[in-house]
Amino acid sequence: MLIPLAFSLHAVVRGVHVFLDHLTDVRWTFLGIVAVLQVVKIGCAARAWQNSIAASYPKKHASFPTTFGALSAGVAVGSVIPAHGGDAVRVVIIKRRLPGSTYTTIASTILVRAPFDMLMALLFFFYLFYMGVLPGHTLLPHLPAFDFSWFFAHPRTAVVIISTVILIVTALVLWAWVTIQEFKERVRQGLAGLLDWRFYFRRIFPWQLGDWVLRLVIVFFALLAFHMPATLHNSLLAQGTSNLATLLPISPSGIGTEQALLVTVLHGAASSSMIVAYSVGTRLVTSAINIVLGFGAILYFFHTFRFQRFVT
Repeated sequence: MLIPLAFSLHAVVRGVHVFLDHLTDVRWTFLGIVAVLQVVKIGCAARAWQNSIAASYPKKHASFPTTFGALSAGVAVGSVIPAHGGDAVRVVIIKRRLPGSTYTTIASTILVRAPFDMLMALLFFFYLFYMGVLPGHTLLPHLPAFDFSWFFAHPRTAVVIISTVILIVTALVLWAWVTIQEFKERVRQGLAGLLDWRFYFRRIFPWQLGDWVLRLVIVFFALLAFHMPATLHNSLLAQGTSNLATLLPISPSGIGTEQALLVTVLHGAASSSMIVAYSVGTRLVTSAINIVLGFGAILYFFHTFRFQRFVT
């Protein structure tokens, strides 16, 4: 596990050097638009989550600034700590701002958006598959900075590790669901926004759809910023690659995987160095926005960056 991470981080450093080499070629106006749209995108996701919380706690009120700050904090931590490490942070913030709420219910509200997000991710994947741009399984382990190269190089061990983790997690969830009635009730309460489909399509779905539309728009302007063909086709390819990279990120934000896949997927649209510069430059801008907003929110809510001691 440490070996692919080391290669991914090495690729990130190399990618930053490539980005700096193309600094004079960047259209900063378009990157500025990307930065603004990133804030709006976070706002859409925050509104969807706020409404999910409202469905679970109709007598309590989680304000938009609170959910926006909590989501930003989670995104910021997730940009630094891989494997969705930011989810716990935003759950803690909302829990502290909603007296009488529970970690289980708040965490479950995050899952309300999961079905639609998974559907969209699958649609992007099938589009990549249909277009025939994905690298074959024999090529994947040899792509530079590919986060999962170790798994492809050691398939039997990888299957054992992944299967064991899935079995343990599934067993724990099933055990809690069957034996702990309170756990079941709290999870069901957290999923109230999804179980009430009228509420979901009226109060949550439009904001989720806006979030996904903005992802494509951000990619479109990022392509323009790096003098790459800003077409709907290329935007779909780049966003689909980003989805795959963040599915189970090992390097921060999955940037190692994204670099490796983008060079293959967008082959012919621009030079390899420009594609790497696009990948790193876009990630740097969006991550900078995430980190400024997120760690600013952490400092505001906790008055310190050592938020771990507030998890009780």
